[in-house]
Amino acid sequence: MSAVSFLAIQALGLVPSIVCFTSLQSGSRLRILRLQMVCSVLWACHYGLLGAYTAVLTNGVGLFRAVLCYHNDKPWAKSRGWVALLLGLYAGCALLTWDGLYCLLPCLSMACTTLALWTHNMPRTRLLFLLNSPPLLAYNLITGAYSCALVEVCALISFAVAIYRFDLRGRKPVFPSGNLSLLRLRRRCFSKKDPAEIGWIFLLDTFSAPSAKH
Repeated sequence: MSAVSFLAIQALGLVPSIVCFTSLQSGSRLRILRLQMVCSVLWACHYGLLGAYTAVLTNGVGLFRAVLCYHNDKPWAKSRGWVALLLGLYAGCALLTWDGLYCLLPCLSMACTTLALWTHNMPRTRLLFLLNSPPLLAYNLITGAYSCALVEVCALISFAVAIYRFDLRGRKPVFPSGNLSLLRLRRRCFSKKDPAEIGWIFLLDTFSAPSAKH
């Protein structure tokens, strides 16, 4: 692989990560979900070029999950059976692309985020997002998705800081007056008002809460 090809593939993985982060600044739930669908496609292309086919399939399932969130104002999209189906599909991704134990890593990561977005317990949600990062980070390093690995390091740090500030220190998140878009982002993926399914919300949590000690 030439240096230009390598850099292009890494950029293809970095761009959707940046898009995901910046999209959360929007107050439009549907716009965020549409952008996330685009990101899932770009990530699938990124991993496909690296030959990381398990991640290609898990991002395909992630696209399906985003579609469910997009339509979660409809009765058919609110069933808890979708969670079981999603978990089963992630397991199927590993089976279909099995090339060693490392194929389980992105499936475990996506399963954690799915459960995190379903639960209504915020400390549990933050913990599950923290647990989702190490396996995905390891998978990215193994498959050569270094730009995604860099982003995952940032996410892991933000999750850990959020748990320390809001759970271990007993601090509750405080939202500045008028910051309605951030408040909406803290809803669950399958709840009526949730705009997103991704863990960047905790990066926003970490740096948006007041810094005064309590």
